[in-house]
Amino acid sequence: MSMRKLIITFLILSIVSSVAVSNPLNRAFAHTFSGDESATFLALLEMIKTEAHLAEQNLGTNVTLAHEHAEATTEHLDANQTKEISERNARVSNELNASLTALKDAFNSTSPPTASDIKDKVSNVDAILGEVLSVRIDKNQLNNVTVKASTINDLVGETLEHYGEAVGHEDTNKSSESNSTTNASSSAVKIVNEAAYQTAQALSSRVIELYKNVNSKALNSTAAENAQSGLEMLKSDIDKKVTFDTIDKLIDSTISPALNSGYDLKLKLEEG
Repeated sequence: MSMRKLIITFLILSIVSSVAVSNPLNRAFAHTFSGDESATFLALLEMIKTEAHLAEQNLGTNVTLAHEHAEATTEHLDANQTKEISERNARVSNELNASLTALKDAFNSTSPPTASDIKDKVSNVDAILGEVLSVRIDKNQLNNVTVKASTINDLVGETLEHYGEAVGHEDTNKSSESNSTTNASSSAVKIVNEAAYQTAQALSSRVIELYKNVNSKALNSTAAENAQSGLEMLKSDIDKKVTFDTIDKLIDSTISPALNSGYDLKLKLEEG
């Protein structure tokens, strides 16, 4: 009888020990993302959502543009990011890829997709992005003001990049006035990539919406006001099709410094 009790006690201790050892190992394999990494990922989700909705919005008037936006939904989603999602939840990762592929493939048939079909597919993308958000971003970072401000800053960068594509700006010739119809800096530039221009417009509107959530939480009111006015000017200037250099200067001289000082982003700002 004593031997039986000894065996049972040994088995119980073995189980408890294995649980105690396995849990720390499991936690060790789970990657903890920094605030900057989370901000970058949040910006990625915003990009995907923006492109998906632009695909839907353009379907009735320009199928080619709609197709370009649908293709762009996976432009920034690489294998590493997909792996990061899969590590948290394989099903969500698979469904994200499937929903984006379904949206793109809808434009590859011989006949244009129907409005209801694209609407359903965009709704599916929205739904899975919501799951990705909850799976990939920790709640404390999701509610962190600095992470939110960093996300806005990343999206401002995406806005500039897409505007550059829209006006045919070359990175190797940053100081040039891209495709300006005249030499006057206030004149409208020629748009050479309509899809990129639409994305820049949509993002310039979105960052203003997102900024409403952090405006009152800036470290100082002056920075908050400068960021607000800078973001509003960004949207206005893009709508007016000002030169690339004008947009670039606005971001470097006003928006980035305001976000940096207002939310302690520790950005490496460009001088002068």
